Amino acid sequence: MKTKAQVLEEFENYQILIDAVIERIGFNSIIKVIYSGIDAGYGGFIYYVDTHNFAMTYRDKIVELLEEEAQHLVTTVEAMVRNFGIFRCSPMDEDDEKDLHEYLSGGTLEAGTITNMMAWFCAEEVCRFFVDTEYDDL
Repeated sequence: MKTKAQVLEEFENYQILIDAVIERIGFNSIIKVIYSGIDAGYGGFIYYVDTHNFAMTYRDKIVELLEEEAQHLVTTVEAMVRNFGIFRCSPMDEDDEKDLHEYLSGGTLEAGTITNMMAWFCAEEVCRFFVDTEYDDL
């Protein structure tokens, strides 16, 4: 697993997200667990009030991270999000589509599935920054 210094050197543009995620989950072996999926619930990422506040506070950087990942996967952010966790089993409904558009465009929205998914996406991606898949035994 990479050190925080190594991660910050490689992903300095996301330092605010790295610090925010580590502040909530700590810096330990849980990073490897979250790397595989956060849906088990971890401190600061369990309740909608927490995930909503996180997603709204760090929205600009989360959207930037979404766009970077979508570009890497050669898809759109919207298409990528439609394949996130809960939406794989139960497709986005009209309200989720509206909330996603509001989130991405800087609009106001209430706590719900989209802001929860944005916070979880961010936590998972930040944890991926720390995992050196070439050397870490996942």
